[in-house]
Amino acid sequence: MDFFYSNNINNQTVILDNYESKHCIKVMRHKIGDSIRVVDGLGNLYLGNLVSYDRNSCTIEIDHKTENYKKRNQYIHMGISPIKNQDRLEWFIEKSVEIGVDEITLIDCERTLRKKNKLDRLYKIAITAMKQSLKAYIPKINDLTKIDEFIMQNENSSKFICHLDIGERKDVFHYKDEINAHRNISILIGPEGDFSTSEIELAKANDFSCISLGESRLRTETAGIVACHLFNLVNN
Repeated sequence: MDFFYSNNINNQTVILDNYESKHCIKVMRHKIGDSIRVVDGLGNLYLGNLVSYDRNSCTIEIDHKTENYKKRNQYIHMGISPIKNQDRLEWFIEKSVEIGVDEITLIDCERTLRKKNKLDRLYKIAITAMKQSLKAYIPKINDLTKIDEFIMQNENSSKFICHLDIGERKDVFHYKDEINAHRNISILIGPEGDFSTSEIELAKANDFSCISLGESRLRTETAGIVACHLFNLVNN
């Protein structure tokens, strides 16, 4: 089973763009009359038949629409400091989408090394990961935001900060009841070099709980993936 992506959907017709059409016809070798599955990134899955194609597009006639396809119970908003190595940031985006994340905000911390990010490329990677993992939602990806703004904006959620300072950190599963009760989850992942003491104190002052992701010191992108996995696991 393969999914294609389109945001060009009107009435009972789906139009695939040039990129998706090439994949559909030249790579997957679909022909007129074949059954095609399309997602719109908003949670809708469309099942239809290929009725026409040319060099630039494919037209699919919709037979059935499934809303809220595989919608998860919780909303995970990950705030993560951009990594200096762009490839590692892209890897994080890909894997977190495959696991399950609803919103990603790139946060600007005292020790953040990358200030400019290719959002268009990150969005395309998210689309590919969505199709690969047979999902119907594309997470919202927000550009660089000051950490204090992120902390203040996420009031109506269960809030967590992952850092390396040994102290009051508890395992993710310690908060299972809170996570299951609230459903909206905000997670902070720091830069290479970790959060500063003042950033940790600011988060704690605004009701962020300090969590541990294990005994190992993890790279930023690895910590993001582990946190994403654990919070999905806790809710299942």
